[in-house]
Amino acid sequence: MKKILSVLLLSVLAAMVTGGILVFYRFQKNPEQIVPYPYTFAGPASPIALEAPILIAGDRMGSYLAKFKNELAATISVNLEKPIKIQSLAKPKHGLHRTLHKLGALSQWPQILIYQGGSEEFSELKFNPKEISKITENFKRYNDDRIETFLILYPWLSRIVYEPISRIVLPIEPVEEEELSEKAYLKRLETELLLYEQQLVQLVAMSRDRNTLLILSTTPINLDMPPKKVCEFTTTTDIEAEILSLKDLMEANNPKSAYTKSSKLITQYSGNAELLFIHGQIAKRLGKWDEAKNSLLESSAYDCGAWRVTEVHNSIIRKVAKEHQVLLFDFAQLLEREYGQNITFFDEIHPQNLYYDKAMGQLGLVIKRILKL
Repeated sequence: MKKILSVLLLSVLAAMVTGGILVFYRFQKNPEQIVPYPYTFAGPASPIALEAPILIAGDRMGSYLAKFKNELAATISVNLEKPIKIQSLAKPKHGLHRTLHKLGALSQWPQILIYQGGSEEFSELKFNPKEISKITENFKRYNDDRIETFLILYPWLSRIVYEPISRIVLPIEPVEEEELSEKAYLKRLETELLLYEQQLVQLVAMSRDRNTLLILSTTPINLDMPPKKVCEFTTTTDIEAEILSLKDLMEANNPKSAYTKSSKLITQYSGNAELLFIHGQIAKRLGKWDEAKNSLLESSAYDCGAWRVTEVHNSIIRKVAKEHQVLLFDFAQLLEREYGQNITFFDEIHPQNLYYDKAMGQLGLVIKRILKL
């Protein structure tokens, strides 16, 4: 009996020692962070002085939007002695993770923050692809309300709760990656979208903590730009032959037959970006505008080239705005309503200036009502 008790006691002690070692290992490896981001920065962002009550943030699309800040200011400033000032922190190649890093360096926050981005989230590698399963698990734990509450109260617990990962150290300024292969893109896609949504939620939280009114803006998509890459797993020689036959029908000026055929093909073969794009163009030719837009937006979502914002990013923006009761300026939808009536874009990603003017007019009226000017 004593021998059995001794064995049990040794087993318990061994388990306690092993558990203690594992806890110590986690505590040593993990940083203290409530949100388990798989990256850190090589240093703090440079201090930024706020010079205006309205601030624009984002990537290259936010930066281009900021070129029209004078038009926005003019709309807001009607009947004011001095035009209201608008400042911009938006910068090309700066994904949302960098936007958050810069916002953390503000000396104070603005009354209103406008965010437009999502077009350059693949511009740099911000997590180790080998750690994807651990990153997913860590965010699953973080999104448990009970765990999140404990971490807010006792942030040091994060060093025990999360799976230790090898975090990417990002330089102060982004270093542009080589063009992504399809394999690398697909491997990163789900995690990139997970991080984008979590970062948007953090942007909401940061804004509320600082009594800043956040306006999330969707980013317009040029529906007439074909996909850069068709994912290999969505295509076969049969599909390629069918696509050639659709093009032949269109060249023969037979859009009705092409439409009948493409309608069946997109049901039979799902996820092929080129097929969806061609069906959208055929539907457009026949004046079926809603169907055309839906197919072209879906084509952007299945594009295996990481070169612009997609409908998936805009859907995430709309979702976060709705779930967290944030003001949404649906710039993408504004352009989609104009699709087929005018030439809406002047290049692959930028809308015609007249649509920025129109957008600034609408957004300005919204801000004017908010500020009660």
